Amino acid sequence: MPTMTSAQVRESFIKFFESKGHLFVRSSPVVPHDDPTLMFTNAGMNQFKAIFLGDNPKGWKRVCNSQKCLRVSGKHNDLDVVGRDNYHHTFFEMLGNWSFGDYYKKEAIAWAWELLTEVWKLPKERLFATVYQDDDEAWQIWKDVSGLPDDRIMRFDAHSNFWEMGDTGPCGPCSEIHYDRGDLATQAETFKDPIKGVNGENDRYIEIWNNVFMQYERVSDGSLIPLKAKNVDTGMGFERICAILQGKTSNYDTDVFTPIIAKIAELSGVPYNDGEAGTPHRVIADHIRAISFAIADGALPSNEGRGYVLRRILRRASRFARLLGQKKPFICQLVQVLADTMGDAFPEIRERKEFVASVIKSEEESFIRTLDAGLERFAGIVQELGAGAKTVPGDKVFLLYDTYGFPPDLTGILAEEKGLTIDEEGYNKCMEEQKARARANMKQGINTMGTEGWTQYSEESTKFVGYELSACETKVVRWREDKGVLSIVLETSPFYAEMGGQVGDKGTLVSGDLEIDVFDTVKVNDTALCRGKVKKGTANETTMGAVFMATVDNGRRNDIRKNHSATHLLQAALRQVLGTHVQQQGSFVSNELLRFDFSHFNAMTAEEIQKVEDIVNAKVMECLPVNTQVMGVDEAKASGAMALFGEKYGDEVRVVKMGCANEEFSKELCGGLHVQNTGNIGLVKIISESSVSAGVRRIEAVSGRGALSLLRAGTQILTALREQLRCKDAEVLDRIQQTFSKTQNLEKSLQSVKLELATLAAAELLNGGINVAGVNLYVRELSIPDEKYKNLLDGVQNKLATDSVAVIANKDNGSGSIAVMVGKDVQAKGIKAGDLVKDLAKACNGKGGGRPDRAQAGTREPEKIAEAIANANNWIRAKLGA
Repeated sequence: MPTMTSAQVRESFIKFFESKGHLFVRSSPVVPHDDPTLMFTNAGMNQFKAIFLGDNPKGWKRVCNSQKCLRVSGKHNDLDVVGRDNYHHTFFEMLGNWSFGDYYKKEAIAWAWELLTEVWKLPKERLFATVYQDDDEAWQIWKDVSGLPDDRIMRFDAHSNFWEMGDTGPCGPCSEIHYDRGDLATQAETFKDPIKGVNGENDRYIEIWNNVFMQYERVSDGSLIPLKAKNVDTGMGFERICAILQGKTSNYDTDVFTPIIAKIAELSGVPYNDGEAGTPHRVIADHIRAISFAIADGALPSNEGRGYVLRRILRRASRFARLLGQKKPFICQLVQVLADTMGDAFPEIRERKEFVASVIKSEEESFIRTLDAGLERFAGIVQELGAGAKTVPGDKVFLLYDTYGFPPDLTGILAEEKGLTIDEEGYNKCMEEQKARARANMKQGINTMGTEGWTQYSEESTKFVGYELSACETKVVRWREDKGVLSIVLETSPFYAEMGGQVGDKGTLVSGDLEIDVFDTVKVNDTALCRGKVKKGTANETTMGAVFMATVDNGRRNDIRKNHSATHLLQAALRQVLGTHVQQQGSFVSNELLRFDFSHFNAMTAEEIQKVEDIVNAKVMECLPVNTQVMGVDEAKASGAMALFGEKYGDEVRVVKMGCANEEFSKELCGGLHVQNTGNIGLVKIISESSVSAGVRRIEAVSGRGALSLLRAGTQILTALREQLRCKDAEVLDRIQQTFSKTQNLEKSLQSVKLELATLAAAELLNGGINVAGVNLYVRELSIPDEKYKNLLDGVQNKLATDSVAVIANKDNGSGSIAVMVGKDVQAKGIKAGDLVKDLAKACNGKGGGRPDRAQAGTREPEKIAEAIANANNWIRAKLGA
């Protein structure tokens, strides 16, 4: 076999399929922006979902790519085994080739065999093919193409060789290719073994390529119906094939990982070995790829959703860095290596390396503090369990995991050092409960991956005309109804589908007696869907097949245009005021307001916010022309147009320019809707600036009618204050400050009077105490309003002598309270108010606690208070040993 670098392997794969008429399509972001059903992109076919069902506006027939993938959740969760074996990863590349209704099994199998054996020269005696048990066609093609012995073209059941996207949707038999990395002398006796052999649980016979032949659709009753067109969907593990072509038994020994591992060893001073001691190096080398590409593509660590998963991965890496003796930010120092090794194939990691490193560093600093707190919490748990304990309860193990990022294996190690075990069953139960909560809260996407339930009239793809029109005649391509809500795909549509932060359009669809209220327009798997409800008439196969007049709510759309254009001005102004490190991290644009997230590590000052707002409004008042030009994506970026990182752009993009030809204030790649000139925006008012996460700030603002409403509301408040205070506008703040000062002085005076009165009342209570072993004890039961009781307690504490203890109980409105106050001299004897009140509260089923000098408990059984407080005498005697 020729020795190839990983870059050469990737390029060789792409060039081979380009020679077979395939179009190379760049990897989509690892964070899917148009598929709410996916947390992360986990397969090469994700970006082509709609095409499998015939929605193929670009008319692609054959494509190939190398797709960035993350598998860290759901059924594809390999997180806990990463670094412990040689071939599982969180982040990996999937090399793939696709046919959309073009070639099928014969070509797919023949080209796979050609690439593996003729181009890459893999030894045929080490290759095995597997097919679905009933797929005689694929078996025969393998026989004809490869000449493999019959017993090395193996049949397996649906568990191994029938691929399905989910419970419903496109599916079909698959044919996998496996490679034998073992001793050929033992191949004959092992390859058929269900455990040690092909498709077994071993790392000798390793799957390297899967060819899925999508020819069916699984419908809800479990049956299969043939698809209109037969498709091919393939996926090859890039890291695995690199290991084979480089003669390595571990993916971590290939040049995909060795530069990162070498840097880890250099920075930590801990040499790498391929045994258990090298686990930290392997985990960190894997995780830095997942973390960095996710951040580069628009995800950020947080406490929910994909951000929570990302934070878990980062903290797992940080925890293993601690095992290498690293107590300061460490992972962030590896981003540069990743940019150097993968920047040619995926330029986004090179372009965003500083931002990615800064986010990781901030998260590491936070976790280091959390880790130390977690170790303290573990020590506290052990102390709480007591000397006779043998097991750390499952809920405590889960607490350490969920709050402090401690995986159970780390807690197990810590427990073992203390002579304890962990309750794994209890931990797993807590974990399943959390997963169930996450599934319940997961955003449910609209299922477009199936024909079931849809009424289809044509094979057309939607043509969007909303840039030019707000109304047009159109026909329905397909539609379905779910619980009274219609999902409609139009042939020609003026409705903008939610994308790039801009919300979807609303409006109406009217045909004859049928009127549909469109309440949202969304994009799912590149398919634009109008979501609506019937306002008049009946939606059925006949009425929905007519010609409709589609009309957008243009007033709402114009407000959206203003806010969207304002975000472009805002970004340009922020870069002027804060620096060119400012990059858009996300946005939300509706008719009511705009949110703009950007990279910046410090809170903006009031002066900076004011300056940005002044610049933006100056450009609004200049009435700069807003022009849109369609051009190639590379040409657009070369011209200086700013792109939103994490967004996948096609070959042609829309470039929105604000300003004159010789002086452009803003130039961005954007598919959204905009005003004709900046003067249409009217006015922009920033209403807040806040933190989103480490290194990301958020500005909220309003424009146009929203800004006018905000200013009007402010004016109304000012007018009301002016009239109430009977002063001029300029004097309002001074008058308010004067009023506050007067109020504060009055409150202080009132409090002083209350304390004096309470002290007088307390003097009466602190008469006639009893002497208990040298302690003056006052036990009193009252029935007064709660507010008066609180004031009285302050008076008692103010009056209480240093050698005294006061127990004051109160009954009010069906509940009760016990307060204990202890003088300094009595505290020195070991009597604490908190201890005493807890003991007294037990007798009346109450709970409480507090400081050594003052504590309080409450109860819902006030009838037991008298008996409870009578125990104070005996408790003090026992405590003093009297």
